[in-house]
Amino acid sequence: MEEIKLWKVGGSKESLTIADVSRVGQTKTEELLEEILVKSPNLLLSGLKLVGRQTETPSGPLDLMGVDEDGRLIVFELKRGTLTRDAVAQIVDYASYLAELTLPELSNFVSQGSGRFGVEKIDNFSEWHQLQFGKHPASIGKPKMVLVGLGVDDRARRMVEFLADGDIEISLITFHGFGEGSDTYLARQIEVAQRPQEQATNASKAVNLQKLLRKAKAAGVTDIFDHVAGVLRAELNDPYEWPNQSSYTYYLQDITESGTPSNRAYVSLSIPDNAHGSLLMTLQDRAAVAAGKDWLDIAKAWGGRVVKKKGYFEVKIASADDWITLELDVKRLCSAIVRGRNSIREQQIVTERQAGIDGSEEEQQS
Repeated sequence: MEEIKLWKVGGSKESLTIADVSRVGQTKTEELLEEILVKSPNLLLSGLKLVGRQTETPSGPLDLMGVDEDGRLIVFELKRGTLTRDAVAQIVDYASYLAELTLPELSNFVSQGSGRFGVEKIDNFSEWHQLQFGKHPASIGKPKMVLVGLGVDDRARRMVEFLADGDIEISLITFHGFGEGSDTYLARQIEVAQRPQEQATNASKAVNLQKLLRKAKAAGVTDIFDHVAGVLRAELNDPYEWPNQSSYTYYLQDITESGTPSNRAYVSLSIPDNAHGSLLMTLQDRAAVAAGKDWLDIAKAWGGRVVKKKGYFEVKIASADDWITLELDVKRLCSAIVRGRNSIREQQIVTERQAGIDGSEEEQQS
């Protein structure tokens, strides 16, 4: 790569002074770079909010993870030296892992990895995202990728340029350190910029729906998938439905702890990659709580097909014939979720009103 140089220009037009500003040692820049970027994420991208640092994945720790000003997820791979082709493979590995997660899984992943190494704690990423950006968290789309280093070799740059020229959202940034006396200057150079995307991005509802329907057809589950989705829509009393590229997620409006209305995920219906005629229904913990005893009875009857995960349950629907044995229970479960959720909301209203009355009495007494 071409060497980046820096000069300090002073004096007036008649008596200009121009002095070299020397590079600081790579070691010093290496040690400071990640800390600087965590404290000032705008150096990476304007409006960036970091949500994870050194978050563990099956392929190792993901250096930095953030959300841009449009609410899109971004992963950053940092190298304390020159970026190589290995860094390109690494960031694609991380992004592809996150892209395969369902929204509940992604929310759990971000929430569990937050709150460390200078990054704020996010208790519920889906709720945080909706409050921050005022739109449905399923709009987060596939992760963008940004490589960051103190230099880049020709092969890595060529690979990133090739990906960026296509439909892959990837860019490359290098930083350069300079010193003058006790002061250190950091220069940013955008080596490869992400290709501008059209307004209808890959994360749009229409595009997601097209890909979801194609996946259903390829897996041979179109009829059963449409039927089960129709049952969930009807029995959950017309929920907000969002298509991801392998699933539908159904949201019901709740009141958050702060009193703000928020759509929260309750149930998802997905097509596993190795579908073979099967589907997977995901039930969030809040849905199980709302369904109460009905869920406990149904889960007991379903036995081993119910798998408990952190924050949710998975229920396998093995085939169209298998669905016949489950449909009545699923309808009963959905009705119980709606009833339980309504009861919880009514209790919240009563509690808030009582708190308001108590507060007014205390003010009058004082």
